[in-house]
Amino acid sequence: MRAAFEHAARPLQDGEPVGDDVLESLWRIARAIGEDEAAVARPELQAAVAAVLTAGGEQVAGSCAALLALLDRVTASTPAELILVVEDEALSARSLEVMLAAPGRRIVLADTVAAARAALAREVPSLVVLDLILPDGDGRSLLLELRSDPRTAAVPVVVLTARLGATVRAECYALGADGYFEKPVEPESFAVAVSSRLERHARLAQLARRDPVTGLPNRAAFLETWHHFAGLQPAETPCALAVMDLDHFRWVGERWGRQFADAVMRRTGVRISMALRSAACLARWDGAEFIAMFRGKRAEEARALVEQALVALRRVDFRAGEAEPLLLTFSAGVSELGNGITMDDALAEADRLRHLAKESGRNQVLSGAPREAVPARRILFAEDDPDVVRMVTRHLRAEGFEVVHCPDGRQALELAPGCGASLLISDIEMPELDGLGLLQGIRAHPMLRHLPVMMLTAMGDDQHIVRAFELGADDYVIKPFSVREVAARARRLLRRPSLAALPLAF
Repeated sequence: MRAAFEHAARPLQDGEPVGDDVLESLWRIARAIGEDEAAVARPELQAAVAAVLTAGGEQVAGSCAALLALLDRVTASTPAELILVVEDEALSARSLEVMLAAPGRRIVLADTVAAARAALAREVPSLVVLDLILPDGDGRSLLLELRSDPRTAAVPVVVLTARLGATVRAECYALGADGYFEKPVEPESFAVAVSSRLERHARLAQLARRDPVTGLPNRAAFLETWHHFAGLQPAETPCALAVMDLDHFRWVGERWGRQFADAVMRRTGVRISMALRSAACLARWDGAEFIAMFRGKRAEEARALVEQALVALRRVDFRAGEAEPLLLTFSAGVSELGNGITMDDALAEADRLRHLAKESGRNQVLSGAPREAVPARRILFAEDDPDVVRMVTRHLRAEGFEVVHCPDGRQALELAPGCGASLLISDIEMPELDGLGLLQGIRAHPMLRHLPVMMLTAMGDDQHIVRAFELGADDYVIKPFSVREVAARARRLLRRPSLAALPLAF
């Protein structure tokens, strides 16, 4: 659409008053530019389009020039489009090269079928301009090859040849040509025709590189962007990679259905993309995973940004206004490229750290963890007796657990959503908020419904035991107790397969 807009704006360059037909054409194309999927997420493009639509009188030319300049900058920041011109006449080939030159394009000339095949083997073009009369073969044979090869089957092919009659034209269209022009060609019309086919091909290619649920780039688009940037930036430029995996997301679909889960995934993508505006690329990687690339940033810098995104996501209630809220978190790993570390190595490291984050309690972002690190399951321990705290904490830590202690139920309830605990162990008799109140608060919290809870108390009467299980306790241990038994029960609770019995585990 850039070429069409430039063509429509050409009368403005003469400095003479333009008619309503020119203005209507400019406005129509400008609206189409603003409504294009690639422009929706670019505020600067939306503002430039709005300026064209609202400009009047002498301002029209300036606003149109500003929009064209911005489109050129956007084009320059994306991978160049390759146009392969297969033409054996040197003068004609050179004329085509000049005619088709534009920002964001590369023109490759081939004067034989063999040269064209060699160029196609090196790189798939965005468009082919094909002469039919070539020194070593018939261009129609090459056209058939292009349409038979899965790599080039969708590449637009414009035939430009001598006058060979209606039969040849019909044959070319039957073989899959996207356009047919006879020499000599009118330069401006031909350039606009080529540009329109390039833009249509780019839109189709863009759709193929977009995740249909979130609208974000997909895996293929992310890798393509990475290879593009890798060719531009110096080897010493730092670059960080983050893999983010939504916690317990499969339960969303099982609880509320696929359509609702897709809507949640779409909103999640919007929220994360808003929080990670500084990322060079954010994509939906696979399933409930997102991936982000940060150019010019070290792993720790990227980790801080991803942690901000996690905080932003935790604030969203995806069922706002409903009786049963839904809050989401993710577990993430951040690694760094450069210094001989390849993309595959960085991706494997980020995925390893993501797995560690999952195994050590979820709802967190890790970077730089030692390769031999063993995930330490974190236990939140609510207990006001210092002797019990000292005894249980010492034994659990010796068993490989990480223990976070709170002296009362209210502090435990406040700390629980963000501490990444995989298990809560709680006394019943505590100041501020007792254990049963804490348990009730845990089960009412949308981020903590899945959290296993073990009651560890001297209250051994039936009334307290029954009440604890009614409120959602998973285990009940009566004092005095064996610390080895407590550790064994903790391991049993943590071995439950993804808490499959609790469909509200988010």
